Amino acid sequence: MAHNIAYWPSSPLRSLSRDENQHANALSGEGDIHYWGVWHAVEPFENYNSYIGRFMSEYGFQSFPELKSVLSYAPEEQLELESDIMLAHQKNGNGNRLIKEYMKQYLPDPKDFKAFLYMSQILQAQAMETAIEAHRRNKPYCMGTLYWQMNDCWPVASWAGMDYYGRWKALQYTVQRSYRDIILSIVRTEDGIDIYVVNDKRNVVSGKLDLQLFDFNGNRLYENTEQVMLAADSSAKIKSMHLGGLLQSWDQQRTVLVVSLKQGNELLDRKPYYFTSLRNIELPQSSITLHEVSGTNGTSFTLGCDTLARQVWLSAEEEGIFSDNFFDLIPGMPVTVQFYRRSSGDKAFVQDSPGHVTVRSMRDFIS
Repeated sequence: MAHNIAYWPSSPLRSLSRDENQHANALSGEGDIHYWGVWHAVEPFENYNSYIGRFMSEYGFQSFPELKSVLSYAPEEQLELESDIMLAHQKNGNGNRLIKEYMKQYLPDPKDFKAFLYMSQILQAQAMETAIEAHRRNKPYCMGTLYWQMNDCWPVASWAGMDYYGRWKALQYTVQRSYRDIILSIVRTEDGIDIYVVNDKRNVVSGKLDLQLFDFNGNRLYENTEQVMLAADSSAKIKSMHLGGLLQSWDQQRTVLVVSLKQGNELLDRKPYYFTSLRNIELPQSSITLHEVSGTNGTSFTLGCDTLARQVWLSAEEEGIFSDNFFDLIPGMPVTVQFYRRSSGDKAFVQDSPGHVTVRSMRDFIS
């Protein structure tokens, strides 16, 4: 028998137990970890920032597919969370209860069942974004993060980022952003915020950090720009800010901080940060504009808004994906996206016209 072959005897090698002493041992030095305190144990999303191992090889959170996918197995009269068909397509006994329980902590109440489907995806994406950023911020101690799961083998409520039909949930777009080579991550402290940059590139990166504070009507309340230098293959806290000095007398429930990292004309990452839970924010009714980019043959679109629009969801007549989706729109900061139609050829997706495009934001799904 060969004795020089690397072998990992188990996954996870370490577990996160409810016992505090075992917690300390599990987190102290080696091995991969599965963490399900968020979800099965109903621990808050914030615990992702504390329970971090050397390699996070499994964690996850459920959501439902979008309405189009649900209608493939449930007729209109069965569109209710506890209907026979919906329960048959939920194989986690506590799944529906857990989604509702977490939603009451973090998100506004959806106005109906169809809105609940959308909101469950926002909830799932928020959980996984929190986890992935925590793991990446803590490099080189933590050097791996694998969420459960990528896709589904049948149309069902699940932990997947893509449903059975290959339609991207909010999670898939969120992890696409969260796994960029360079990301911003903003963490709340006791009296302020810390801004981190994670650089997975093998070279030093210099750039410009822009901070802009807006009210929900797009009025700029504060602005600051400074140069930053990012070491190769690193994670670093590059700025700390005290909330009192930043917000002054402005209403924290109606303000958003936009942090951008640029290198020359290239936007490396941009992150909106809100000072209170989305459940406590009164979202304005926003008018969103969608304009075709000239010369793109109907494949690229620029979106704008008159007031803040959170979690903007673009859906298309054709089957495919957008270059970005489920993002926030701030007045005066337009976003341009491309549409890629699903292809049966050599390429999985080709840039093409999406047909009719529907644009909605979270405000459309709450009472």
